[in-house]
Amino acid sequence: MRIGLGDMLSAGARSLSRYTGTLLSVFVVQTLVATACMFAMALVLSQAFSHLPIFDEGVDGDLVSLVESYFYARPSFTAIFGLMFGAVVMWELVSWFVVGGLYGVLAQRPEGRSDTARCFGASGASTYLAYARLSLCSLPAMAVVLFAISTGLGLAMAHIERALSAWDLLGPLFIGLLPGMLLLHVAWTITDYARVELTLRHDTHDPGVIATYLRSVSYVLRRPVTLVHGAIGWACVVLVTIAYMWLAAGHSMYGAEGAVILWVSRQCVSLLRTAIRVGVLAGQVELGRTRPQPPRRVEAKVDIKA
Repeated sequence: MRIGLGDMLSAGARSLSRYTGTLLSVFVVQTLVATACMFAMALVLSQAFSHLPIFDEGVDGDLVSLVESYFYARPSFTAIFGLMFGAVVMWELVSWFVVGGLYGVLAQRPEGRSDTARCFGASGASTYLAYARLSLCSLPAMAVVLFAISTGLGLAMAHIERALSAWDLLGPLFIGLLPGMLLLHVAWTITDYARVELTLRHDTHDPGVIATYLRSVSYVLRRPVTLVHGAIGWACVVLVTIAYMWLAAGHSMYGAEGAVILWVSRQCVSLLRTAIRVGVLAGQVELGRTRPQPPRRVEAKVDIKA
């Protein structure tokens, strides 16, 4: 059975309409993690800058005041970077369970809330360690991506230092980051299809993680539709982000009302991004069903007789 790009996009739309509750549950988990990190950062910033008018000027757009505030409270920004790093690590650990649960629901297509919740939890738990080992397998690819990004930034730095306008700054930066971002897209797509394979064949074939990753490398490189489908998802994310920035430009968010409006609008954008990502996962599962099945793992038992 041949699955095209249209079939993958249609599968994403069907899954979003069918498992809206699952989408909202995942979004709530993301929101709780992000909100906890935000409040922790706000507490650190309030202790350092609540009595400094210069920080208010920096937030209003005065770059010099913002730089002065940074050098005044460098330990506070170090603490914020530590909080961000801890939040990223925590979410990475949580995401293995969340993504495993999503793939399980999209693959098994349970009916009803209780069956969906049971399938989500069982799939997330059963594939958690396999996803953790898969992350280790993808480390060499991520090292290549980081090398490409650092090299591109190094080559673009000479042009960035002579930039006189925003276009002079963004043009070389985009060109320098483009090769690394393309490699990152390929690496993420390979990991996604390896996760799909581990989820679909976990109960019947128990595939090895390393073999699954290598098979996924070959599968993605031989089928450009996998990369095109993922690129459409990332393009939608970028368009949503640009639309939010364009709508928010020129609108002052002062006081409690502005803070609430800003928080609600950002959560709406985050929900749209999550929906796009879930739709991409559903399309990957739809295509992953057509992959040739891996060889079954057979454990030979040898009886030793005295």
